[in-house]
Amino acid sequence: MPEPAHDVNAGGVDARSGAETNGGARPRRPAAGLVIRVRPEGDRAVVAVRGELDLDVAGQLERALHGALGAAVGGIDLELDDVAFCDCSALNVLLGARERGLEEGKTVAVHTVSPAVARLLDLTGTGPLFDAPVGTADAPVPTGADSGAAPRVR
Repeated sequence: MPEPAHDVNAGGVDARSGAETNGGARPRRPAAGLVIRVRPEGDRAVVAVRGELDLDVAGQLERALHGALGAAVGGIDLELDDVAFCDCSALNVLLGARERGLEEGKTVAVHTVSPAVARLLDLTGTGPLFDAPVGTADAPVPTGADSGAAPRVR
């Protein structure tokens, strides 16, 4: 008779015995390569992010966006063109910041994105939610009715 399946990723529980394998805690790696810079620009805050955005750094990103949103009167502008990797946990943080901003009468706009971020926003259809301009980093940013369709890729 074949051996029962053993899932090493079963939330810290051995699928065969039901025993905890590591206390249920996911090992955390340091956010060594993540850099988040916030600068004021008029009544808004610009948040420039560099590194990888994943579950391990989602809390750090969330705290930075929360602080920037609280300090800005009009909202925040995101510069994500130096993000090498972005997963759905980071997207959830961005969507949460957008929702909080709307509750406070502020906007969260994506101004520049890396190919990784552009792909995630495209695959999930969430790009238009961030009031993002169309074009490339070298092209002029459209205004008025032409803006808001897709993030700018750099």
